[in-house]
Amino acid sequence: MANLSVAPGLELHYYDDDFTDPWQPAPTVLLQHGFSRSGRFWYNWVPLLAREFRVLRPDLRGMGRSTMAEEAYEPLLDTFMADLNAILDSQGIDRVVYMGESFGGILGLSFAHAFPDRVQALVLCNTPCRLPRRGRADPGSAENAALNRSVGAWSTATIDNRLDTRAAPQGMKEWYISEMDRTTPSIGRKLQAYLETLDFRPYLKEVATPTLLLSGEESPTSTLDQQQFMAEELPHCRLATYPGLGHGINAIYPEWCVARMREFLAEYPDT
Repeated sequence: MANLSVAPGLELHYYDDDFTDPWQPAPTVLLQHGFSRSGRFWYNWVPLLAREFRVLRPDLRGMGRSTMAEEAYEPLLDTFMADLNAILDSQGIDRVVYMGESFGGILGLSFAHAFPDRVQALVLCNTPCRLPRRGRADPGSAENAALNRSVGAWSTATIDNRLDTRAAPQGMKEWYISEMDRTTPSIGRKLQAYLETLDFRPYLKEVATPTLLLSGEESPTSTLDQQQFMAEELPHCRLATYPGLGHGINAIYPEWCVARMREFLAEYPDT
C-alpha cells in the first residue's frame, strides 16, 4: 500500500502488488474500481495477475483510503485522469494495461482517449458508455432517498444493479454493501449526479486502443445491446459475455475474466 500527496488536504491511496521476477522487466496492469468502491474490490484478481504483472489498484479520490475534504469534492473525468497520471508519474510507469469496471471503465475510455500513449490495452468489465435511465432524475425516488441516508442504504436497495445475487454468495453481497458504505453520502450524491451527465457514445470511434469488453449478458447496467453498440463503434474491440449472468462479472468470476484478458493480450503482444 502507498499514499501520494497531490495537493493540500488531498492524499491518494493505491495498492501496489508485484511478485514478478525482480531481474526482469514486467508490464503493469492498473485495476480501477467503480462508483463508491475501492481497490479492495479487486482482491481476488491479485493472485491471478501479480506473478506476471505489477498490479496497481488506485482508490479514487473521496473513496477507499484516498482522503480529502468532502466540501472540496468535485467529480470530473479530467480530475480523475490527472490523479491517475500523478500516480503513474510518481512510480515512473509510462504505460499500463488498463482494467476498469463500471465507472472505472468509463474513466478508462476517457483516459485512453486523452492519453493513448499511456494505455497498451483496455479491458472493461460491466462498463456502459451511458448509464441506463431508471428514474434516478426524480429527487423523490426511493433510490435517491436511500442515497441521502447512506451509500450502504442505497447499495442495499439497488444491489441487483451492480451484483448478480443469483450467482454471488450471501457473504459477498454483505461485504460489497459494507465496503461501499465507506463512501460518505455527500460524496456519493455528488458522484452519482455527475455520472448521470456522462455520455461517451460520441467518442467511441476515436479510441484506437485495443479494447476487450467483458459483461454478463443479462446486466441491467451494461446492457447487452449497449455492449454490442460499443463493440461496433470502438475500432479495435472484442466483446465477451457470460451467459445468464447479470452485473458484477469481475467480482463473481475473476478467473474467467483473466483468462479472456490473457487471450486478448496475446493478440496484441507489441501494442
